[in-house]
Amino acid sequence: MTVLAFDGMRSVRGPLTLGQRIVRESLAQRSADADYTYNIDRVVQVPPGTEPAAVYAAVHALVRRHESLRTRFPAGAGEQVVDGDGSLAVRSADGVARARAELAAQPFDIAAEWGIRVAIVSRRDRPRAVVLCLSHLAVDAWAANLVADELAALLRGSARGGATPGAGAGPAAGPEPKPVLQPVDQAAIEAEPENVARRADALAHLRQVLLAAPAEPDDAGADPDAWHLGELRSTAVDPAAREVAARCRTTAAVVYLAAAGTALGDGPHVLKSITHNRVSPAETTCVAPFALDLFVPVDATGGTLEAVVARTWAAYVEAARHSRYDPAAVRPLVAEAAAERGTRPDLSVLVNDLRAGPRPPAPAHPAASTFRWGEPFRLPGLTRYLALADDGDAVVLSLLANGTALSRERIPAFLRRMEQAILTAAETAVTPAGPGGP
Repeated sequence: MTVLAFDGMRSVRGPLTLGQRIVRESLAQRSADADYTYNIDRVVQVPPGTEPAAVYAAVHALVRRHESLRTRFPAGAGEQVVDGDGSLAVRSADGVARARAELAAQPFDIAAEWGIRVAIVSRRDRPRAVVLCLSHLAVDAWAANLVADELAALLRGSARGGATPGAGAGPAAGPEPKPVLQPVDQAAIEAEPENVARRADALAHLRQVLLAAPAEPDDAGADPDAWHLGELRSTAVDPAAREVAARCRTTAAVVYLAAAGTALGDGPHVLKSITHNRVSPAETTCVAPFALDLFVPVDATGGTLEAVVARTWAAYVEAARHSRYDPAAVRPLVAEAAAERGTRPDLSVLVNDLRAGPRPPAPAHPAASTFRWGEPFRLPGLTRYLALADDGDAVVLSLLANGTALSRERIPAFLRRMEQAILTAAETAVTPAGPGGP
């Protein structure tokens, strides 16, 4: 184990950002009610011939640059504390799988520990990979990719014999790179009057969605012992979803939402989705959690999938326009809406699109999709969790469902119904729905 020392940087404390608030609430709830691991890991390959000192220098430069990687969250304080001084232990490991398991073995102590753990995997005393375990309070998936990409760039620079900007350790430390937006500064921006007003508008929009949402079933409530996870691997579904999206002038994410609503059955649904919530150039390069839930009405009543896509696109645009809200205000707002309408709105389905972006070309003769059972986990407040993730040349549709909402036997049919709706739509002429996107 090697300990990297840090000093001379900004020490500051301030309120939480909106993205940090929703993670903080989720961590508190899930640590008590669920066994879902709320960390994000990334593996960065080390270019051949890179010296160990250069790897340590690259990690040092990364942590110096991004304050979220040096931030603690004192219990009950409702604030973030950025450390200008401190240390980070970098572990040594002989394999990636073992390093990932060891780094994630214990929950982050967010009050005392920085939101990054690092291990260097070596073979014959030569570094081969850097494994990062990141607290969700430090990053969302977007920011985790920023961290991994930046570390990879630092390592490539070292391998070419260039400077490691701002490393302060190891060979040839160069000038500090261009400043980036830091979470404390983002929180200050969010507190500006115009953005406070924007949050109020977002909650007003959400209130209307809640009042119109379908009612929670009378027997709602997850059984902690009745979770099941099914996974459908398909090489055909993502090219088809992108084909439908291009022809409907919308996005593949919206096509998947519409297909999920169709698989749930006729009638209106409100599906929770996740938005990266980054608009400005500064936000797109900020290492911090920005993601918040979107509450998207999906009207799957009658018509083709293309018609459902058109309605979903319109609802998605409105949800995205109202995506900057205070997460702490959502639960009281749901209770208020339930009291007004006499029933609780059903918000128990979450769709999480984890696809990375560019895809390989569609195969001329795609293999048949395959289904398997996965290891289930528990998620409080939900009855169904649909995730979309890349797997080589395929996308995996995985559905975690509680037996109170969807029995184990019905999970494979749900996923195949969703896949088939997209495949069928891709083979059918469609009417454009709105502006296009990937």
